[in-house]
Order: sequence, then structure tokens, then C-alpha cells
Amino acid sequence: MGLHAHEFVIDHDLVGRLVAGQMPQWSDLPTQRLDTSGTVNWTYRLGDDKVIRLPRTPDFGAGPIRESQWMPVLAPRVPLTVPTYLALGSPTDEYPSHWSVLEWVEGEAANHQNLSDLHDAALALGAFVGAMREVPTEGAPEGGNYRAFGLEQVDKDFRQWVAQQPDDIERDPLMAVWEKCIAVGEWTDGPAWLHSDLRGDNLIASHGELVAVIDWEGCTVGDPSADCLAAWWLFDADSRETFRTATGARRSDWMRAKGWALHMAVAAIPYYTHSNPQFASQARAALHQILTDED
Repeated sequence: MGLHAHEFVIDHDLVGRLVAGQMPQWSDLPTQRLDTSGTVNWTYRLGDDKVIRLPRTPDFGAGPIRESQWMPVLAPRVPLTVPTYLALGSPTDEYPSHWSVLEWVEGEAANHQNLSDLHDAALALGAFVGAMREVPTEGAPEGGNYRAFGLEQVDKDFRQWVAQQPDDIERDPLMAVWEKCIAVGEWTDGPAWLHSDLRGDNLIASHGELVAVIDWEGCTVGDPSADCLAAWWLFDADSRETFRTATGARRSDWMRAKGWALHMAVAAIPYYTHSNPQFASQARAALHQILTDED
């Protein structure tokens, strides 16, 4: 089942032809499609030490270009591993989008089960968020992920998603939290870098520790508050406070982050319940954290 309208048609043979045609030095390496809950790219393992990422729709086609330009710039400035960008694939008649080959990072999507200590993970991710905000923004790309540009712009969208929630989810508590988040106002400091999607699937755990951040197609500059949404998508109540302290987030920053965490969950539940139940389940878990969290 596809996740989005207008998805490209792609299979193992097409991936092989793309690699052979544009990166023949790797054409003899085996490819294996990976089963992930990611929503932007198809992902294929290439040999033992590489990964291919192919945008699912034309709407995501700018991601590989953005990653190729900015991952090498950001990688040496942050304390967690950023995969090495190896090659940028070009559009073809068969697959009319850019695509990426990156270094494979050993590990698995971070969660409560594979992180030995959530407080340690919170400190590590908090240091990462702080380091991102210190990276100079001169020459940074315009546009990028919408989460850099304020909750007000998605207020109508949020209300539409609330109306589509399944019957077991009450609407009024969602709106009550949203109103508190949006009431703190917009970011008034200068633009800063953010990854924009720091949830568990984009955070890699290995040997019990948080070690890497992947999926950089949404990196941009603007309001960096959304990079704290992991507070509810990855951490529990105790480790959430550790993360908050580590990031130095002010109340207004924290509430905007909570708004983005809520927006992501409320959109994901109706959109992905049937097409990506793993992601929808994660969204329900995040929603529980949000609704039981005190301001």
C-alpha cells in the first residue's frame, strides 16, 4: 500500500538500474529494501556499508539536494554522528527525482527498549540541539521544513486533522493543549538551524546509546523550537525534564515544541492508521505523553 498520492513506482530492479547507470563502481553490490516506518523515502541497503534513499513523491524531490549540500557542513559541528553523504543521483525517465547514497550507520531506530538510559539519551540529544543552534546561518537555504515557520501557519490545518480523529480520541483535550501552545506567540530571535524531525525513527541507537541522527532532508533555518518535539515522541516524563534542561528551552520555546509534537501526532493518526500502522502507533504513544504532560 502506498503512503501518499502520486508516489513514484519503484522496485528492486529499478534501483539496480539507477545504481548501474550512474554509480557503476557499486553496481555489483547487493541491494535490499528496508522495512521502516519512514514516510518520505524508500530505503535500500547497498552492500554492507551504504544506504540508498529515494523520495517517494515529487514533493520530496528537493530533499536529496539539500542533504548533499548541508550534511557535510553540519556533521562536524554536532556531537552525534551524521551519516557521510556519498553520492547524489540524478533524475531519469524511469525515476524523475534526485536520490541519495549515504554511509550506513549501524544501529536501529531509538526507542525506550533499545536505549539503556533515557536520561543519558536526553543529555546527548539536548547537546545536539544546542550545537545545531550555534551553527552559523550565513548562506543557509531558504524554505525547508514548514516546522521552522511558526504554529500560526498550521492552525487551520491542525483543526482539520482534529476533526478527522477516530472516535476513541477526544477532540476537546487536543484543542485545549493546542490553544495553550499557540498562545505563547512566535519565535522572535534570529533564525537558527534545525533538523525539523527529531523523532525516534530519525535517531539511531546502538549498544544502548543514542549515537546518530539521520534523514536530513528537512534541515533548514528559522524557529528551532520544533527540534524539541522528541521530548514527547521519544522521552518519558522524567527524561523529558532532563532534555528540557539540556536544551535550555524557555517556556515559550517548549510550548511551541509541544505544539509541533501535537500537530505531528494529530496528523499522523488518521493519515497513517492503515497505510503505516507503525507510525500511527508511535503517534498515539506521543499523544498520550502530550496529553498527560503538565505545562
